[in-house]
Amino acid sequence: MRRTTIYFILVILFALINFYFRPVSGNPLVTKDYQNSPSYVNDLYYSEEYFKKKLISEKYYYLYEQVLEDVKDGKNVNTITCKEEGCSNAFAAVLEAISLDHPEFFSYQTAWWRDYKSSVEVHYSCMSSWKYYLGTKRIERELDIVKRETKNMSDKEKILYVYDYVASHNYDRLFTYSSSNQSAYSFFTKGSSVCAGFAKASQLIFQNIGIKSYLVHGYEHMWNYVEYEGKYYVFDATVGSSYYNKKHQNYYEGLARTTVGERIGEHKEVYPTIEEKTLKELFGM
Repeated sequence: MRRTTIYFILVILFALINFYFRPVSGNPLVTKDYQNSPSYVNDLYYSEEYFKKKLISEKYYYLYEQVLEDVKDGKNVNTITCKEEGCSNAFAAVLEAISLDHPEFFSYQTAWWRDYKSSVEVHYSCMSSWKYYLGTKRIERELDIVKRETKNMSDKEKILYVYDYVASHNYDRLFTYSSSNQSAYSFFTKGSSVCAGFAKASQLIFQNIGIKSYLVHGYEHMWNYVEYEGKYYVFDATVGSSYYNKKHQNYYEGLARTTVGERIGEHKEVYPTIEEKTLKELFGM
């Protein structure tokens, strides 16, 4: 009985170290200077806050920065004083920009607000601090595995690797509209997610392995634009997750389009030009 107990404890310790506390190389873009900047959320991702600059007026930057600060501080509600009347009109764009700029910001799930003309009362739905801490540790270690496996790959091989890796996870068909499955957290820790989780996980992976990419929102969908040899292409690994066999004729359709279905992503004017030739064609698949 004593040996069994010791063995059980050792197994638990090994799992904790391997999944949460094993030393990792980390994201090289996340420097000490960046860690001390207002843009820093965690060590998973470096954000240039591109969409903050493209989607919202500079006069509303303080709303964006306050939301980031509130969630990092674990607030459930905060009243933000408006510097101009009707600032709540900018809130949808602010939350959209944060979602696109910060795929690592998985502690934040949803927000809603009340407009009081001279202020905005914002309510946040966030995960607990301990869950967020362990989730960050877990994702760091999953990313470290991907980095080691792709270290000597070409960019083409990396893109295909990420597609296969992401598509191998389960699409969460039961809770499509749940805030809990809209992030990279559900993807990396539960092995299942919806398109938003797949796209955000892809975004984290691409940056950590040296591939430039963007997150894209469309009507009830999210995907990525990925750079290959200086040009940008659609990358939608959610499509691959719909098929359980890589040999299925439609498995790589997520690399076979310049738009998703008949839709074009929102804010198309702020993205680089997307090539008409698809990655599937380019890669000769």
